[in-house]
Amino acid sequence: MKKVLIIVLAMIMIASCVFAFAACKGIEDSTPEGIKAYGKLVIATNAYFPPFEYKNEKGKIVGWDMDFAAALAEKLGVKLVIKNMEFDSVLLAPNANKAHISMAGISYSAKRDETLDFSQGVFNSTQVIIVKNDSTINGPFDLEGKTVGVQSGTVGQSLAEMDPDWAGEGDEVCLAAPKTVKKFSTGAEAVLDLVKGGVDAVIIDKYPAENYVKNNEGVKIAAEPVFEDEYAFAVKEGNKELVDWLNQAIDEMKADGTMDAINKKYFG
Repeated sequence: MKKVLIIVLAMIMIASCVFAFAACKGIEDSTPEGIKAYGKLVIATNAYFPPFEYKNEKGKIVGWDMDFAAALAEKLGVKLVIKNMEFDSVLLAPNANKAHISMAGISYSAKRDETLDFSQGVFNSTQVIIVKNDSTINGPFDLEGKTVGVQSGTVGQSLAEMDPDWAGEGDEVCLAAPKTVKKFSTGAEAVLDLVKGGVDAVIIDKYPAENYVKNNEGVKIAAEPVFEDEYAFAVKEGNKELVDWLNQAIDEMKADGTMDAINKKYFG
């Protein structure tokens, strides 16, 4: 009996190791044909960026990007799998074989394009500043010497830290340098710290900003924005096949009214 038990336990351990190896193996082929063979379209996102991605009252991740992802999965004839992670990890997921596409209100930049490949632009947005209602901060050049809250890994952080790829250089800068930059896991946490007086302002994208202002008393969006930017979908560096397929799918969704319907659903 003891011998049988040992054999059974050994078999379980072997099976567990095989399963663990398969799980660690990750996604091997992120081309459209590879995704079809895999049977699932895996999306990396950060579900704290309403209305692009957020959790509804049932805890399900929904939003503009997620509706778009569902339409893409339908075109491929596969199941949609959404992986929620920190925004920094979202940008690493395709190259780490953890996701086929990253969709999280991701702003395109030449710097990001060095390590990822991007689809055509899918949404125009604006970087804005959230402040308290009685704040004297009216625009980006009023941030000098202030404490600014940002979500880690976002354009807001790059701007606040005066990254020249985003903030510009010399006479071409688009904001004044804050004294201190406080990083948070989510934009919601940054705004909550603003409400509590922990920061003087928060730099974030326009549409999440409108949502946060709506749901937090005593704060508003400053009159002057920082600058306009454009969202795109990110894939593994060198994955031209998926980029080409994505661009074709986006064009089809523009032509057949799918994109208009998604826009209307979230922005009226």
